[in-house]
Amino acid sequence: YYLPNQRELLMWATLRQRNFALLWVAGLISISGNYMLGVALPVLVYTMTGSVLAVGGMLLARTIPGILFGSLAGVFVDRWERRRTMVIVNILLALSILPLLLVRSVDWLWLVYAVCFVQSSLNQFFTPAENAYLPLLSDPKLLVSANALNALNNNLARLVGPAIGGVVAAWAGVGGVVAVDVLTYVVAALLVALISVT
Repeated sequence: YYLPNQRELLMWATLRQRNFALLWVAGLISISGNYMLGVALPVLVYTMTGSVLAVGGMLLARTIPGILFGSLAGVFVDRWERRRTMVIVNILLALSILPLLLVRSVDWLWLVYAVCFVQSSLNQFFTPAENAYLPLLSDPKLLVSANALNALNNNLARLVGPAIGGVVAAWAGVGGVVAVDVLTYVVAALLVALISVT
């Protein structure tokens, strides 16, 4: 018989906390959506342009917001209600990728760059809100386990998101990835909205 060790027992106990589980699953779904798009867009840009430089420009558009808004976003998030912030950010993330459905040629490449910039900018607000909300949703005795699970969440999304994104892109194109990604953000927003802290 397999007997779980103390660390595994703590992790299961942490996941059995309703509010934490809702946030954890919402984060996994939302971040996986980010990685799905992260796989599909470089392929789209390279297919349209045949240019590595164009792909580099897209990656730059995704990197700049972290430099410009990373610290500033944390200041605002500290003043806002975290749950509402995460719900609104997920909804805005869902809306912000819809313009990608219009991209049909190189003439629309600027729109890909704009979407990457907006998506990355919005994510600067989601991550600090999630990290600040986490301690409020977990028993203080399980906080170390909760933080470990949150880190695991990001790594799982990094593995699962690109795999799903590649399969969906091969089957339904970038439009399919956009549709699934919109769904991930909407589901994540609904899960976070269900969190109740008294």
